Amino acid sequence: MQTHISAAVAFDFKGFESCAKLNSLIQDGKKKTEFLSRYRDSKSAQLGSKRLNHFLEQLYEKRGSVREAALSSIILSYSLGYQYQFSEKNFTELLYQCLKSFKRDSIKESCLALEVLGLLAITIGCGEKSRELYKETAPVLSEALNTESQPQKLKLILDSLAIITFVGGNELEETERSMQSMWDFMHSRPDFKEAQSEAIFCWSLLLSSMDSWTLSYKHWRGAIPFFKKLLESDNESTVKGATQALALIFEQGCLEKFEGDTSAMEEINVEKILEDGHIPEISVKIGKQRLKVNTLPHQIQLNFVKRLLGSGFIIHMRENELLHDVFKFKPEKKQLGRNLYVAERDEVSVNLFVPHVRSEDSFQRIHKSHNSIFVKARTQIRNKHRDIKAGEEQGCCRD
Repeated sequence: MQTHISAAVAFDFKGFESCAKLNSLIQDGKKKTEFLSRYRDSKSAQLGSKRLNHFLEQLYEKRGSVREAALSSIILSYSLGYQYQFSEKNFTELLYQCLKSFKRDSIKESCLALEVLGLLAITIGCGEKSRELYKETAPVLSEALNTESQPQKLKLILDSLAIITFVGGNELEETERSMQSMWDFMHSRPDFKEAQSEAIFCWSLLLSSMDSWTLSYKHWRGAIPFFKKLLESDNESTVKGATQALALIFEQGCLEKFEGDTSAMEEINVEKILEDGHIPEISVKIGKQRLKVNTLPHQIQLNFVKRLLGSGFIIHMRENELLHDVFKFKPEKKQLGRNLYVAERDEVSVNLFVPHVRSEDSFQRIHKSHNSIFVKARTQIRNKHRDIKAGEEQGCCRD
């Protein structure tokens, strides 16, 4: 028996208006203001790119203070804007310079490098580069959990490992491997209270991205009694993390994979999480729109991303396509004039032969893997859009 999975590929675009024609559209005050705003944004982006390239060059300096200042400036730039083009163009260089900085003796430089790696993962989104980021950093970060003794650095290692795996860990085994590293840390190094609570939140983030039926029966047995015991901790953050983890396990189902001790649910302060048996909706204002999140997995992901991006969360929600996909958010598009480029229809068509054997696994790989052909096709379309948009802005600036 065979399965044919298909969808359509087509590019149907309205064309660009030339900048000369565009100038004729901005004679009145409102249109002129819109045009100048777009012009300033484009010039600002160009200047920002030059500054970022300068900071990247400074990562090669011998003086640690210069490298630390450069890393701090890169973090600030990522929080002020969505630096996709810079990240795409300089990905390899930035990745390996950050890994070098992470391995240096300076705790400050190492922590700053970890922050940049996490921001790079969110900015670059799904695709081949996120795969490279995962493969190059996950083993290093997992090993560091066994040897590092500085609490703040441990928390940043956990955060970076979590978000890098969330974005670039395509396969089930990869996600569970990072979860296992966090799980081992929770059990082997319980004296690091703050880092332990961070490990719980990071573990829950990765669990929130998985379907319960894909979970291994052998890895997480004992999770329910473990988190149940942590409810008695005198550390408020640990109790909050354990409560959240138990609630997520309960929502995911398949309790037998977590040792099936359903009595643990009776000791959760459910009122803090549920209202009348439902997850209370979280609403975040994004410009004139609102992002509404009403499932526990998405709320865990939202809280994690907000904490990681800080003040840059709003601008990333407006422009970052990874976050649009994760939270099913469609931002309002800025329009200038009446006849600028509009993408009317983007579709992807692929015919696949999928044997009936292991059809569920095949479906998972084809449709849900970040590295699937569907995701790759969508990425190609988006890259085309970005190139066209960049060409439009540069053309307008030259005029």
